[in-house]
Amino acid sequence: MKNFSEKHSLASYITVLIIIGIGIAYFYLQHLGHQEKTSITIAVSKTPLSAPFYVAKAIHAFDDTCVKIEYDQVIGGHAAFEKVMSGKVDFGTSSDSVIAFQSLTTHKPSFVTHAMFVQSDNDVKLITRASENIESTSDLKGRRVGVTKGTSSEYILSTLLAIEGLTIEDIELIDYKPEQLLQGFSNGEVDAILPWEPFAFQARQLLNNKIKIHDTKSLSTLSFNLLSQTANNQLVEKAQCVIEGLRLAIDYIVSNPKESKKIVVDELQVDPAFIEWVWSDYIFKLSLNHSLILNIKSQAIWAMEAKLGEYNSVYNSELFVDSRALTKVEPGSVNLSL
Repeated sequence: MKNFSEKHSLASYITVLIIIGIGIAYFYLQHLGHQEKTSITIAVSKTPLSAPFYVAKAIHAFDDTCVKIEYDQVIGGHAAFEKVMSGKVDFGTSSDSVIAFQSLTTHKPSFVTHAMFVQSDNDVKLITRASENIESTSDLKGRRVGVTKGTSSEYILSTLLAIEGLTIEDIELIDYKPEQLLQGFSNGEVDAILPWEPFAFQARQLLNNKIKIHDTKSLSTLSFNLLSQTANNQLVEKAQCVIEGLRLAIDYIVSNPKESKKIVVDELQVDPAFIEWVWSDYIFKLSLNHSLILNIKSQAIWAMEAKLGEYNSVYNSELFVDSRALTKVEPGSVNLSL
């Protein structure tokens, strides 16, 4: 009888402990679920390359992450970068070209990319007037060419010229803000321009058969990246939360291309034909790989050799890549080994 009583008491004690444990766990989970999210601001370059951010917002991909996102839409990755470095935003979306050029202007690494989220091999295009009979890049010699200096626009022009044995010194280079390139071309201020999308498509729509869009596909691969100032542990945690939302968005884009394109059309208020025009050139994927390092390094070396500024040396490109956040979210997407 005594053994039965002791066993019964022990069982009751264990039951009480289990109930208390469940209660504590429930309270903790409830408290965790109601914790306020960290608010962050992202400067999002207004381009279809930022599609994962637009889709993430539309499908509420950040609802289950630890951050509350506010978008600050800007024109061009260079503008997004400037907002990041001025501390006006936490993160920005920008191209590898901007990373390369800006890496030369700092005395020590002061910013990093946490992830590439899209790549395109046909975003920047060479546009000339059909009436000028410019058949190849060699015909640009002595011509006025409009670019946005310090971006992929200028880098691809330099690459095109180099293929024909020419340099920037063989042309008259004129610098425009990205949204002003088409106007300068239409006004006859330049003979050729190298805009990125959507400005190339806008030129096609406005000028149609009056222009020639040269084939530059696969000449250079442009990536768009999630940038921040050099990250401490807290900022890496925020980046991880952002990347978690981007992963959901990219999965949605891959599975639902039609719906994703409509989201981008509605967000950017652009002609659906434009999205069809560029979509096949895009590869939406989270990654950090050695090709990014090589792209940054090659563009930085070019910028220094072209004497685009008072640059003395090229930093180790790997110093501008922080893989900690992406490794936690999708470790298989990180391949930075030589």
